[in-house]
Amino acid sequence: MARQSRPHPAAHRIDYLILPLTTRCNLRCRYCYHGTPATHRDMDRAAMDQAFALAASGTGPLHIQLTGGEPCLVPHLIEAAGERARRLSRPWTMAMQTNGTCLDRKIVDLIGRFHLQVGVSLDGSPWMQESLRGQATETLRGLMLLEAQKIPFRVTTVVCGRNADQLDRLAWLLAAFRQARGLGLDLLVMKGHAGAHAESPGFAESGALIRGVEALVRALTAINRQRETPLRLREWDLVRRMLALPGRQSARTFCRAGAGTSLAVHPDGRCFPCGQTLADERFELPAAETAAVLPLLSPSLAALRHDCGACPLMERCPGDCPSRLLFNPAPARFLACDLYRTLARACIEEQTAPRQPVPRPADAFARRETCHP
Repeated sequence: MARQSRPHPAAHRIDYLILPLTTRCNLRCRYCYHGTPATHRDMDRAAMDQAFALAASGTGPLHIQLTGGEPCLVPHLIEAAGERARRLSRPWTMAMQTNGTCLDRKIVDLIGRFHLQVGVSLDGSPWMQESLRGQATETLRGLMLLEAQKIPFRVTTVVCGRNADQLDRLAWLLAAFRQARGLGLDLLVMKGHAGAHAESPGFAESGALIRGVEALVRALTAINRQRETPLRLREWDLVRRMLALPGRQSARTFCRAGAGTSLAVHPDGRCFPCGQTLADERFELPAAETAAVLPLLSPSLAALRHDCGACPLMERCPGDCPSRLLFNPAPARFLACDLYRTLARACIEEQTAPRQPVPRPADAFARRETCHP
């Protein structure tokens, strides 16, 4: 894969800032995208100041994503990022992606002080989580702490060959948490430890993914009949929006990296288009260009396929992560098509099915505040 050609720099505002606060992590995920760094590093003040200086030059709302490694290993840097964000002259929101194992009262206080949105990396049932990431008991303890403190959270799941046909089990697990707001499915990217050794999980098989998504849709439908605040499936909501669009649509930019409005700053200060490309020198942004971030270039999902005629999303394709399309070989690139087509069929069935009254439990099982993502 050659370094991206950037012949025509153009100014783009930064509206999505990714801050990996540390390369350290207390888990050893079997598909870890970062691999095993030669040395571990926490973000120093100069790198953080540089990141916020670049973000401050933009206008309009800014979203700041705190990641790692595991950001909860460095609570002082979570606090530093929050305090630095408060000095911005533009509106901002901040979120943290965590494996949940290190959540404690100190982290909870920081979540409340800076109004952090919380995402938890969870790949399925406790058994599946233990198999793929480890320390499942500690992750569940973290979820229970969020539940007890009434902190809403969402889950991100890496979908691979081991869990693709068991996604409904994750939904039933989340149904036990009133503060769970939904989940997103990230198809495996072949980088880092993914595919590097015999214990690495491979890509999902097409049929297993389709069956798993169908079971997940059925589970969410049943669960949400008993909840006033539903468990949302990010990709299902995306497909619904695309199907609702009128007529033929022009090519869609899947994410902010594809639009050239995101920036990921490594703890050592190097800059990259997104978290997936972090530390990959092929995508490193030269210092002179960091103030004018350019789109992450990749072929579109629709351009790679030649059999879209029967797809319900033809000419309204949601597209896929540019880095996933760059890193993954065919036919794994087209697993996104299996995901979207399955959800599109569910949307069509949902629209044509006769509406039935939705029973509500007498004790208002899931009554709580409305989530505003």
